[in-house]
Amino acid sequence: MDVVALADFGSTFTKITLVEDGSGRLLARASHPTTVFTDVMHGYHSALELATTQLDGTYRLVAELAASSAGGGLRMAAAGLVTELTAAAGRQAALNAGAKVELVLAGDLEQDECDRLHAVAPEILLFCGGTDGGQTIKVLQNARALARAQSVKFVVVACNVNIAAEVASIFELRGRSVQVVENVLPSIDRLAIEAARSAIHELFIEHVIGGKGLSADARFGSLVIMPTPEAVLEATRLLGLAERSSPESGGVVVVDVGGATTDVHSAVPLANRPAYITATGLPELPVTRSVQGDLGLRWSADSVVDADREQMLDALSDGGIGSDELAEHAARRHAQPDFLPADSIDQRVDDVLAESCIAIALRRHCGTLATVYMPRQGTQFVQRGLDLRDVRVLIGTGGALVHRPDSKRLIARAVGRRPDHSLMPRRPIIAVDRNYLLASAGLLSTRDPVAAGRLLNSLRKDINGNDACV
Repeated sequence: MDVVALADFGSTFTKITLVEDGSGRLLARASHPTTVFTDVMHGYHSALELATTQLDGTYRLVAELAASSAGGGLRMAAAGLVTELTAAAGRQAALNAGAKVELVLAGDLEQDECDRLHAVAPEILLFCGGTDGGQTIKVLQNARALARAQSVKFVVVACNVNIAAEVASIFELRGRSVQVVENVLPSIDRLAIEAARSAIHELFIEHVIGGKGLSADARFGSLVIMPTPEAVLEATRLLGLAERSSPESGGVVVVDVGGATTDVHSAVPLANRPAYITATGLPELPVTRSVQGDLGLRWSADSVVDADREQMLDALSDGGIGSDELAEHAARRHAQPDFLPADSIDQRVDDVLAESCIAIALRRHCGTLATVYMPRQGTQFVQRGLDLRDVRVLIGTGGALVHRPDSKRLIARAVGRRPDHSLMPRRPIIAVDRNYLLASAGLLSTRDPVAAGRLLNSLRKDINGNDACV
């Protein structure tokens, strides 16, 4: 039997999925704590050995593919001219490449912004600004300002095409490695992030992942082919491209609740907007990712409480947990990222934290529809952001959800907190990725998209109402 090993080097655990080559049939799964303080390949080999012991008969390992979020994943900064236009476009390109965007800069950038960029020390800077044929002077001034940030090594230039080469030379004269790609916002009504996303991906593979010092084994650099969030987004895209006869044909949203962040991925068919609705902000993309860096169950527990205190206290009132007790629970989780619930109260607090993370992350990821009265024009509807109201499927993943038997109900409660003006999903089918198949399928799609689709079939069974959750 020919076997493909699909690995995810996580910040906490290294997970291995074994599938049959060609068919995509799930054969075995195993995990091991990520050995980030020694060599991450030690944990990989332990997990792989544990997984292969579950195989029946003889096998041949024909391929090994991996994604990684270990060592902080891919850390980036984006810069543009206008916060809601070129800077937002740069941020979206970085997010779709699987990055954690540490800093977004916009406007007339000077020494203060250069100092902030230097302090963040991103692994890649995505420099944007101006539509094609548009602003030049301010974009060049921003390039000169940010080129002084000594901690930046790699720059992707995706600005006004008329001055992109000049911007590149500004960074190159300061010793930066620069790649010029298509403008992320060539015109106000067109978003073009694929070239930037592809360049970021290549830099991550060729320079960033090997420079983290995670392994002395040369094989590590050849195993890792993408950041983990990019693998999950690719699997979301595969599900979103499902045949129209399937439930996923109305679009898919994936919510990944972690210890420090909550990620939301969406893949939807874009429909023509009714004439009575006016859109503002960036043009919509069919595949989108957002990261909420203040929403998580451990590192970010205190900020979740700050953002949703009243709702959480109301949900915990039957357990006698007041504001001070809730703050103590959050502080303990922040101080102990490896915290595990010791009793039913701890578990109840974790559930309420997870519900808040999902509700707030979905609200931020999705757009809004506002009613605006215009003098002499009457009432108008203004849409800002993604319209995901008709999304048919919402999938939950992350340790807080996959290990809870009632996690579907938890997700449903979070979806039920949809504000009146929000464009969040209204009545989605809810599934849980209990075997972490999304990242594995995203990896496998780079080798065999058909097999990757088959690997996702067990998740589709859950979507279709089968009792066997993945």
